[in-house]
Amino acid sequence: MRQLDVENKLRDVVSRIMLQVELATSQGRTDINLALEDALIPILRSVYNLPQLINLNRKQKNFPGIDLGDDHDRVCFQVTSTTSLEKVKATVRQFMDRSYFNSFDELYVLMLTKKQASYSQAAVNELVGDSFAFNCKKHIIDLADLLGEVAKLRLAAQERVLGEFQHILGEVDAYISYSSETVARPTAITSNLQHIRLPAVVYVAELTIDDKAVVAQARQSLSYKRSPRGRTPIVKLALLLNDIHTDAWVCHDNKLFTFHDMEASGLVSIVDEGSIDQLEVADLADSTEIDNVNVLKQLLTAEARERLKQRHVRMQPRDRFFYFTATEEGQTERREAWVGKRTSIRRVYGVKYQKKDPTKVAHHQHLSFNLTFSKLGDEWYAQIVPSWFYSYDGWRQSNWHDDLLSQQKRLEHNSSVRNLVRFVAHFLSAADDDVGLAFGSLLEFNVGDADNLADDQEEISDGFDEADTGVAA
Repeated sequence: MRQLDVENKLRDVVSRIMLQVELATSQGRTDINLALEDALIPILRSVYNLPQLINLNRKQKNFPGIDLGDDHDRVCFQVTSTTSLEKVKATVRQFMDRSYFNSFDELYVLMLTKKQASYSQAAVNELVGDSFAFNCKKHIIDLADLLGEVAKLRLAAQERVLGEFQHILGEVDAYISYSSETVARPTAITSNLQHIRLPAVVYVAELTIDDKAVVAQARQSLSYKRSPRGRTPIVKLALLLNDIHTDAWVCHDNKLFTFHDMEASGLVSIVDEGSIDQLEVADLADSTEIDNVNVLKQLLTAEARERLKQRHVRMQPRDRFFYFTATEEGQTERREAWVGKRTSIRRVYGVKYQKKDPTKVAHHQHLSFNLTFSKLGDEWYAQIVPSWFYSYDGWRQSNWHDDLLSQQKRLEHNSSVRNLVRFVAHFLSAADDDVGLAFGSLLEFNVGDADNLADDQEEISDGFDEADTGVAA
């Protein structure tokens, strides 16, 4: 069931990405690939086993002819939203003219929309001669081909790739929203990337817990009945046994990482006190070791989870997105005030009753969002991808979730999605901290004078009344 669920979600998110890119291309915005180059790297690393794949445009601005490359395994990619044979030929021609074959053995042309049914191999052969091999059937790929390769990975890897595709969909949605023909130009556009300020230090210490003893004690004291998968749930159990309930930590390589003083937070109860060390956050943020950067990203998510938990926003444990919940027992609706261009009220949670029997609950609807962290240039950002979550009891997913979500997505317009992003960003920034993690403003791209930007259309679709289907969970 879990495998099937991941496969279905992968197909859905990839098809939505391709559809949105086609929309942008039809508007003449063929530069959309520039916004997605970095986002594709983790997926291509996993699928093609290219751990050293990088964005070549970071190495040299506007790197001609190719976009991504791993010069260790000698594989490179051109990312494009143009699917014509002429685009393929132009890419291959530059590759040959610049003698990139001295650095790379394989060139892939990755198309963000559906590729043509066939491409002339003879036309390409005229360009490469005998010095390089380019197979149109193998080396011209689109996102559907990429999805086929993802299906060959282990389930855990597929789930990671699913998260990356969802990240990409958020970038595409933001791009479409702010490059729409309905937006007057010149203008200023705002992305779904929110500036963040990193905490100054990270505390790290060696774990001292005995895994088997922790699980045995948890079964006795906490009525724990599951078989824990991985180290993280065991560390969580060890903390609960010590009456420590914080989630603001990450375990990696038998070490515990946190932004908080371990003695003050109680985390010292499960570590070797003499091993506690204090690192500059830059030691992780600027590290060339991908594991160090990943620990920081996980730690940022854990910190956000802890803060949002206190504000009645939970993290769904399987898919790890955040969703708004009721603030008290028996609450049937939750509204939050926020400030866009004017003060507004947004409904973030509501109980929907069956139409046939108004005394029975059909489902609970929650505003939800994915939150991922990444570094662009010298700055760090949180990427916000809004959505909706449907539960049958306030936290467990409704059997009708996918159908209800599809109905809601059909109701939403670009302006609706934009306002959801802006609302979530406002909500996150309201949890500011003087010294720790802080959420700032959304990243804005200046494209000329912003005076002609149309007034915001607040609350076009809050997603509640329109999505009421009256079906029971």
